[in-house]
Amino acid sequence: MIPYGQPGPLTDMERFVFDSLGYLVIPDALTPDETAAALEACQRVHSEHPEDEWRQLGATFENEPALEHLVDHPSVLRKARALYGDRFILQSSWATVVPPGFAGGGLHEDGSSAFQFSKLATPTPLIQLRTGFLLTDQTEAGAGNMVVLPGSHNTGHPLPKGAKYTDVPHAHLITGAPGTALTLHQGLYHCGSANTPDFHRHMFHTIYAPPWLTLTGRMTTSPEFLERTTPMRRALMGAWTHDTESFHMAPLPFED
Repeated sequence: MIPYGQPGPLTDMERFVFDSLGYLVIPDALTPDETAAALEACQRVHSEHPEDEWRQLGATFENEPALEHLVDHPSVLRKARALYGDRFILQSSWATVVPPGFAGGGLHEDGSSAFQFSKLATPTPLIQLRTGFLLTDQTEAGAGNMVVLPGSHNTGHPLPKGAKYTDVPHAHLITGAPGTALTLHQGLYHCGSANTPDFHRHMFHTIYAPPWLTLTGRMTTSPEFLERTTPMRRALMGAWTHDTESFHMAPLPFED
């Protein structure tokens, strides 16, 4: 069974499934026009780099309106609100490209190599909520699809050293049409699989986190971007101030 969700607020059933399995697959999270615009933007930002390498670029939303549109996209923003409350940030974002012939990556948890979040507690607490928007066709296996190990964010037992996803009986290879979103807990073991077609696989990732987490993907946020963007996006960038030494962040400016 595939843990499908719907664009928009997190339902009670979606919350139960996410807590149990660690991820949701959301078909039609983006419209065809949004998907096409985001793909064009990702192709543009990668065009100045070699074509034959796996790569992820951070903070691309600062100069690409179609990607800026995704950092607070309504298909997932209110799901993050249900999980974090009204105070969280866009900790990072990545425009990721996988070239033809890519053999696939190794299973891993997201987090920090300086101090893995799995050391904090068992089960691993939700620190980063990652959403990957599929911008190219991944309806069939072999297209650089993401692979996840359902429920692996809840175990305190480490993955056996050297294990590949093909060694894990319950590994799930994610398939989806362009515009699908994959939302996952950072403690969920996952990896990219082989990309065998003759086209590059593109995804755009947003990572929401508590406001105290150090930014990655950018050291700071462009002042020009902050000046022209919306109040919600400005707040998500962490562009808030406080008058005392005590930590404070105003709630995100949701309309309700």
